[in-house]
Amino acid sequence: MLTYHRIYLQPFVMATSSITADDKKFLKRLGTKIKSLRQSKDWTLEETEEHGWSNWQHLQKIESGKNITVITLRKVSELYKVSISELLKGV
Repeated sequence: MLTYHRIYLQPFVMATSSITADDKKFLKRLGTKIKSLRQSKDWTLEETEEHGWSNWQHLQKIESGKNITVITLRKVSELYKVSISELLKGV
């Protein structure tokens, strides 16, 4: 006779902390700096796709202060050919 065992998996819940007002200000300053880099190259948002960015609408959200991952930060630094530390300097 076969015995079957039921396994119940708990859904993975990621612990998240809320974004504070200071965090929002930081993201806004970072977005402003990223926008400034784009403008210093005389690129429109749409033109960033010609230079390797996958979606200009995503970049627009980043420039407006959207929270981003470290990987996205690395991709932004590659797009503008600056280091991550340069992106974060003075922010």
